[in-house]
Amino acid sequence: MQSARVAVYGAGGAPFHHAAVLRRAGHRVDFVFPHDILGGALAGFDVFVMPGGGYRAMFGQLEPLGTEGTRTIREFVRSGGMYLGSCAGSYSAAAVAPSFTELCPAQTEMRLLDATVVNEDGESWGLRSPGIGVLEAENVAPDHPVMAGVASSFEIAHYNGPLFLGAQALARVRGRTSRFTAAEAFLGAEPSDTLADEAAARGVANVVAGACGDGRVVLFGSHPEFGFDILMDDEPGSAVMVRNAVAWQLAESGAPRRPEVDLHTDGAHESHGAAEQVAKLADDLRTRTAAIRARGTGARWLEPAYAMSFFGLTPTEIWTRSLDAVDRLASDAARRAPGTRPDVLSFRPPVEWELDGGYHGVVALLEQAVELLDRAIATWDVDPGPPPTNAYESMRTSPYHLVAGSYLAASGRVAGAALLCTAYRRSPED
Repeated sequence: MQSARVAVYGAGGAPFHHAAVLRRAGHRVDFVFPHDILGGALAGFDVFVMPGGGYRAMFGQLEPLGTEGTRTIREFVRSGGMYLGSCAGSYSAAAVAPSFTELCPAQTEMRLLDATVVNEDGESWGLRSPGIGVLEAENVAPDHPVMAGVASSFEIAHYNGPLFLGAQALARVRGRTSRFTAAEAFLGAEPSDTLADEAAARGVANVVAGACGDGRVVLFGSHPEFGFDILMDDEPGSAVMVRNAVAWQLAESGAPRRPEVDLHTDGAHESHGAAEQVAKLADDLRTRTAAIRARGTGARWLEPAYAMSFFGLTPTEIWTRSLDAVDRLASDAARRAPGTRPDVLSFRPPVEWELDGGYHGVVALLEQAVELLDRAIATWDVDPGPPPTNAYESMRTSPYHLVAGSYLAASGRVAGAALLCTAYRRSPED
């Protein structure tokens, strides 16, 4: 099998799952930042991956790039490269409403595919969420290279993301599974009509593809790289579409590209003793989860009116499973750290870089998780006030969201660290 050179955008969101899927498939995967892109680094890559977003979704991804950076990505694709986007990363390359581009001018240079986002909200966040969890989808293009080996009906994780009309539909939303929570039910009882049901009735697409100049574009409104457990760190069957997309690019473009520009490495820190730091941080995390468990589950902010449901689970179920996952994944990271590439253990982006989530090394991710757990403990008894009107209203303040409420919470950061330790093993020459 040919090995592609894949650039995963590291300046926002959740890039770890794509990296893990493609590293396991034998590809060379590097994280790139706006500085790298503006410096011409994409010329040495076959595929550019834009993952799901961070706290500020598409804004957090695109603003550090500016119009020059997004134009550079578009020219990379037009000259023969591939753009692969998931969730916010797919919205950023679609045909979006002027109301969004007025707020985020950088997106005007990133319209790579004439795929209309049907669940835009016309407001600052950009999207009406169908919900979070596992959708059933239909393979409507079984002869397309991306869909090779995908069943006629398959399950895929969806996390608030866009749905499309236009371009070539590869998969359409078929319906919800019992492991899906409609957005209308994030904070309460589910109504009879939901956006997810409407999407299934209309046959809108959650996977589309097409050409852009001499290059190729694959947009996943859903997350084929996400697993189906609470932290999505398991590799699902839907990940075959990510691997297929890269194989399609290699088949169409010929020999893999080779780097022409060195990547920006100013963020790399001294790695001496990093594995020992991981082990200590894993102990620190387990100490804090034990203290949190001892406080019980009776806090007001954990009630369904305050803490969002997703994946078909109640807030208390999510909370309990997330704490258990922190212990398990922190232990996994500590066990694997001695065999993990030192630069991946120790990488820290410079403080002046604007990152909304994105790539941090294993030590930094675990430190962030400890800090988030400490903040949850410190704010445990703060009166949450009236119930929120938006499920993400208290995303940066509620103990629930700090610990368990998303892949940006403490539990999600530990999952990212564990994925890095699994995917970036030392080579014999290290």
